[in-house]
Parts: sequence; C-alpha cells; structure tokens
Amino acid sequence: MADPKTIKSHPSSDSGIVVSEKSVRLTAAEDNGIMVDERGTSIAGPMSIVSSPNQVRIGGLFTFQTSVMGILPSTMATPSAMYMIDPPVKQVVNLVKQVAMMGAIIGGTIAAGAA
Repeated sequence: MADPKTIKSHPSSDSGIVVSEKSVRLTAAEDNGIMVDERGTSIAGPMSIVSSPNQVRIGGLFTFQTSVMGILPSTMATPSAMYMIDPPVKQVVNLVKQVAMMGAIIGGTIAAGAA
C-alpha cells in the first residue's frame, strides 16, 4: 500500500488534502473537514447549506415540503409529509438533449466517412 499524498499551503498549516488509495480527506482546521472512504462520506464540524430547501435533494428524488403543509405539524389525526417526490425532470431533459446532440454529431461523422 502506497503512502498517502498530502497537499498543504504551508508545512505547519492544519488545512490540506490527504489522498490515499482508498480515501480522500479535506481538512480546513484540526476538527473540521470532509472524509470520503469505503464507509461513505463524513463531515466533521459546523455545517451550513447555502441553498433554498427545494434545491436540496434527498436520494435524488425527494425535496423538502415547501408549501404551507410543510410548516404545519404532522399528527396522527392530520399526517403531513416532510418530503415531496420531485423527480429531476429538468436535469434528465438536458441530459437527453446532450445525448441526442452527440448522437447527431457521431451519426454525421460516420455518414460523412461512408460517402
């Protein structure tokens, strides 16, 4: 197993990037950072998400309930969903357009080569 590689702005700095064969660690301070390895992604320290709730996706398919129903408490008598199903249709449409464009370019190249 190879030694991990470290990138720092200064040798005595706490912040840096450590890359090994099976993990990557990005540290900003001694107790703050992001670790990605075979167990998953770990975030240590205070965290802030700078985005509106409807732009945060859980599992790629769900977003937070942003209507008035989202602020009402959920009870046994009046259950209210915390998440709503929001398939990423816009992203899929853009992906299909790009694939179609690539297909046209490749098809045109093949047709031009055959002529």
